[in-house]
Amino acid sequence: MIGVVYGTTGELIKLAPVLRGIHADGGFVNTTTAQQVEQIPGLLEQLELPQPDVYFAHGRGGRDLHSNVDIPPWLASVATGFARNRSSVRERLSADGRPPLVLVHGDTMTTVLGTLIGRALRVPVAHIEAGVRTWDLRHPFPEEGNRRVVSKLAQLHYAPGPEAAANIRRGAVVDTGMNTIRDSLELAPVDARVPDEVAGTAFGIISLHRYELLNDEALLGVTLRAIATHPSRRPMLFIDHPVTVAAMRKFGLEDVFEGSSVTRTARRSFFDFVALLREAAFAIVDSGGTQVESYVLDKPCLVHRKKVEQPDGVGENVVVSGHELAPLAAFLDDPSAHRRQTPPPAVSPSAIILDDLRQRGFL
Repeated sequence: MIGVVYGTTGELIKLAPVLRGIHADGGFVNTTTAQQVEQIPGLLEQLELPQPDVYFAHGRGGRDLHSNVDIPPWLASVATGFARNRSSVRERLSADGRPPLVLVHGDTMTTVLGTLIGRALRVPVAHIEAGVRTWDLRHPFPEEGNRRVVSKLAQLHYAPGPEAAANIRRGAVVDTGMNTIRDSLELAPVDARVPDEVAGTAFGIISLHRYELLNDEALLGVTLRAIATHPSRRPMLFIDHPVTVAAMRKFGLEDVFEGSSVTRTARRSFFDFVALLREAAFAIVDSGGTQVESYVLDKPCLVHRKKVEQPDGVGENVVVSGHELAPLAAFLDDPSAHRRQTPPPAVSPSAIILDDLRQRGFL
């Protein structure tokens, strides 16, 4: 039987099409480290997936991880939770007579932990979204390092394109054509209600929540001020991720958008965010997932990061700022100048993964 280990909503969103296929084919062992423990139950319900069979941890004291200080106690909880559940998980993975497999995704701390859990259980590990690289351990940190570690430990690698597949040097490699988030978008309903604040306007979305930005007071400050004071005064919705709100409060930036064209709005569920992105004129983000979503939906997108590991849309509708303000300002001058030139590959990455799992006898 297949077991999955995830900890964040980002992982779960990209895993969802694959997990739905596995669930329809007999089920899976659903385990989580619950880095984002507050969000996971609702997202699973929205995605029509079962609730976790095993929680190795419950975030930090029952809430999402908000900062670096939350990580050590959470890691200790994961270790304790695994020790407590090790035997029962191993038994469940062997229950249906099919070869056991542990499935992980992406580049989070849980990706590494899930791989180590698989190795500790003496079960092969399959890694979805394998092989993408920036070739710079500092950017993004620690994600680039996480991917490299998992590439050395996993036995089966599902790479989102030929470039990523070529970066894998060991184990079995399957090119899925592109990121599974293409299939995740198909799960989201198309009906959307645009917030009153931006109704009838060509509005943009701002979604910034990566630690490399939030931990840098100077960079976060100049970025938010540059957006707030840009002369175009384009209507924009700023997503209040809890980690972002905490950083803004810590650095005295809570009032940075007062008097600007930016409206702060609550974090949305995946389906609601996708509906909003479909209606938006452009996006400013630091998420690789939203980069790919914007590419598929052909939305002008500025990724505010030093480097990105996935090529989707870059040089077409996607601009990478390099954490510089000049590209950000130029993008805000005319977001519509950035359009997709080549369509996404006509493939279903999740279907490719499910077919391969069947051929290998895991389904």
